[in-house]
Amino acid sequence: MIRKAAALLAGAALLVAPGASFGQAAGPETFRGMIVSHKDNRIVVRTPAGDRQVNLSAGTRIEGTQGAGILRREDRQASDLIRGLAIEVTGVSTGQEVNADAITFKTSDLKTAQQIQAGLAETEETVAQQEARLNNIGNLVAAGRANVYFGVGSAALTAEGMNELQAIAAKAKAIPSGYRLAIVGRADPTGDAAANKRLSARRAAAVKTYLLENAGVLPGQFVPSTALGESSIVDDPDPPKSASEARRVTVTIMVSKASVPG
Repeated sequence: MIRKAAALLAGAALLVAPGASFGQAAGPETFRGMIVSHKDNRIVVRTPAGDRQVNLSAGTRIEGTQGAGILRREDRQASDLIRGLAIEVTGVSTGQEVNADAITFKTSDLKTAQQIQAGLAETEETVAQQEARLNNIGNLVAAGRANVYFGVGSAALTAEGMNELQAIAAKAKAIPSGYRLAIVGRADPTGDAAANKRLSARRAAAVKTYLLENAGVLPGQFVPSTALGESSIVDDPDPPKSASEARRVTVTIMVSKASVPG
């Protein structure tokens, strides 16, 4: 009975012993990385081994250091832990999370991160303003146009057509206020109207694919493409004057009315 009780006690001890095979005990550690996000009392630090979540508390010591050799240290606030700041974290880990005891960074690194943040904020605000203007299609006006012509019954781009697309894409990307591209496919009036509608759609798709894959235009910079087939449109700014002129795709640069002088 004594031996049996001892064996049971030994088994119970294994169940609660630190470092048992089915679990990993928390432990102190120190690591370096860069802050990629900070929300409430949690920051995410990017390290060579992957992202780590770091939990802050009222007891977390946050210090900035200056100088070389004997470093000067000063207490800093959690608000200084901004995206892009390189830090050293000391704390107790539980899996991928770390409860921080101390966080240290160079004050010169903080200044650099603050400058980057200021630039990012300005860029993000500018992009948001451009998107707000350009997403309202009713407020867009034409700022340039190119015609790409096709052979009879063909949706294959010619070398001349590719050159036209490169030129219109370069012109669009040079517009600082942002742009959208409108693509309209056409076909000549010979043959079946439904087949011509499908052909004009293939031509529009070929142009869009080329602009995406070869001219550096991003997917979000297009308004929905249109396939007219042999149909005409009211107030057409450039109506085809012959069958050869109708075998085309028109690419129009669209910009916000607010960005057009006068």
